[in-house]
Amino acid sequence: MKLNISLFARRYIVFGFLISLPFSNLFGNSGWHEEAFPTTISYASMTDQERAEAGFVAAVDSGKVFGEKSWSYELKQGGDYQMGTGWIEALSEGEVEVIITVNGEKVKIVTASKDLSQSKGRSSNDFGLFRLESRFEGLSPDSLIEIKTVPAGDVSYRLSFHLVSTTPTFTGLKVLNVVDFGALGDGVHDDMPAIHDAVAAARSAGGGIIRFEKEKTYRVIGRDDLEYEAVFELVGAANIKIEGQGSTVVLQAPDGLANIRLARNIQIDGLLVDYDPLPYYQGAITDINVDEMTIDIVVPDRYPVPLTGICESENPFFGRSFIPDYPGARTGSGENIYVESVTALEDNRHLRLQVPKTAIGSDTPNAGMIKRLVDAKQRGATEFVVPHKEYGHLGGWTNILQSARVKFSNVRYYLVPYFWLRVKGNTGPVTFHNVDLQMKHPETELYASWRDGFHIKNARFGTLIDGCDMDGAAQYDDTFAIYTRIHNVTTIDAKNKKLTLDAAFRDHKDLYSWLKGDWVSVWNKDQTRLRGMARLIELEDVPESEKRFHLTFEQLPSGIQLGDVVINDEVLNRGTLIRNCSTSSIGTENASNRFRASGICFEDNRFEDFSFLVEFNPFWGTPRSRDVLVKECYIGGGQSSVRLNWPVGMVFEKCRFDELTFSGTRNAENILLKDTSWSNAGGGEIIQAGVGSTMYLEGDIKVNGKHVHQLDSDIEKRISVAEGAAVHLPDGSVLGTKLAPKGE
Repeated sequence: MKLNISLFARRYIVFGFLISLPFSNLFGNSGWHEEAFPTTISYASMTDQERAEAGFVAAVDSGKVFGEKSWSYELKQGGDYQMGTGWIEALSEGEVEVIITVNGEKVKIVTASKDLSQSKGRSSNDFGLFRLESRFEGLSPDSLIEIKTVPAGDVSYRLSFHLVSTTPTFTGLKVLNVVDFGALGDGVHDDMPAIHDAVAAARSAGGGIIRFEKEKTYRVIGRDDLEYEAVFELVGAANIKIEGQGSTVVLQAPDGLANIRLARNIQIDGLLVDYDPLPYYQGAITDINVDEMTIDIVVPDRYPVPLTGICESENPFFGRSFIPDYPGARTGSGENIYVESVTALEDNRHLRLQVPKTAIGSDTPNAGMIKRLVDAKQRGATEFVVPHKEYGHLGGWTNILQSARVKFSNVRYYLVPYFWLRVKGNTGPVTFHNVDLQMKHPETELYASWRDGFHIKNARFGTLIDGCDMDGAAQYDDTFAIYTRIHNVTTIDAKNKKLTLDAAFRDHKDLYSWLKGDWVSVWNKDQTRLRGMARLIELEDVPESEKRFHLTFEQLPSGIQLGDVVINDEVLNRGTLIRNCSTSSIGTENASNRFRASGICFEDNRFEDFSFLVEFNPFWGTPRSRDVLVKECYIGGGQSSVRLNWPVGMVFEKCRFDELTFSGTRNAENILLKDTSWSNAGGGEIIQAGVGSTMYLEGDIKVNGKHVHQLDSDIEKRISVAEGAAVHLPDGSVLGTKLAPKGE
């Protein structure tokens, strides 16, 4: 048996992705328009059959206990397993050790205590509650997982976790061939009805394997009404596997590959995904007239004749300028430039794009277009990517919502018409293995998607993104967007231990994301001070028109004020692992990571032309990111950058930064850079520590192949430190002086 315990389970026990709290009185208990789902689900609300389908192994909520305890599980099925929503809390002074073993081998050790000490690279704001999220990969049947607690002395504590299988299983299910339901796979005939019939038959049978013929092309149109329709409609489904066998499905916007919701034990494998008509076209720029706010282009024959007229869309309708890095390059830069109308000039391939003065209809409606046109003209923009008048910025989602034990494998999308993957509110594990977004013809094309790639929100179990390759610079929004939303306190009922919260950004309550027993953290309004944590007892909704709801807790932390921020710590996407992935530099944008989440790991990735952004933006209602590990990753080339806004606790280990400056923009607290190198750094800065930031350099730090100690005093010239910031060098010296945080 090959035992492969992932980074979460085997490395960085000191880091450990733990939540912890600095003050003994912090624990109350121990002293685009997003869809708002109405359903609250959990393993507890499932039937026994549903739990088996969801891969459920065990759930533990120990209550207050003393002495040594152990929980052991002999696995009936081989594959991968995950421990989620796991934590241990020391209820009295002292320490308790949690030892997790697989077949007798220790794979993770966590020591929980009320110790007020701090550890570099980890949240120093939150000691006391320690997280246990872990992955166990490549296990054989009959493997034994054991969780053991060993307190030092007479320490009381409590512990909770869920253990589940992440590997779908379809043993004994009937194979349903789509050809038997009338699918031709000739690339011309509409095969959507036949595929829908095959899915319906599998669902009626309680599950099935839906098999496509090898390497055929299936045209799927369905309703030709510009309303979203999925090839695989899997709402409430269970035990469904799609075996594509290398076939291609050709969709028409706004349709998407799959709509998976409230589903269990689902796998989609071995498909290529394309769209026709294309949701865009490109043209060579012949003129940019800033005074008239127009762009003239010539559209090549490889595209159908574009539609003309006023551009009407329910979504912001922007195109993209392309400024090549050098003559003939397919890498470059550009900006979103909104399109108001398209007019034909001397023939139907010579077009004039009318640009509005501002980005009307977007989240930033006052953003001016004149400056963007001037930039495109002065910098020599050569091409423009235009949204198709009917099919651009329209649908295309692949949805995985409120589901468990879902896996996509060996799937390549050539492009999508708007967003790519919407992964939200999932109760159990979701896995993407070898799922790519790569253009069919990168030698000529500049488009993969108009908006986000992996759009992940409110996951109770971290999502695994493994071996996925993206043409990220041809995605005109974030490659990875991983987040949750904050809520603000509007009423405090101390007697009944109840808080009333607002509906947050865009009036979304996200009621599905709150479950009894969830840990909730309460912060002051700007999230610089943790009031404390408390455990949820009850959720109470009020009429939708009031845009608020109530939460009742075991106890309320002291010092809560109106306007304070409340975060559900169980849906921060903890345990998300992004490994062995890559982004390319072909396109008019840089690929990007923008996350507002905690307990995330990036491992062994190669990110070219990549913006690694930790975002903190009150406008979007985002929490501060905590406890993030970036290990053995390459980030560099093109427009690459690392920008950290207000994170608390991050480790960058054995990373390689190429042609970029590592920037703690503001309040980047407790950032550890260990055994890390910069290449092609020239003579400029390698680190910028913004106001309120604290960084530590440890181990073997290299700049252009030279060790930091070889640079002597030159290293100080390469690091800028703002007032109230500090950078600790490997020799123990400190640049700058970190100011003590202001109290309230």
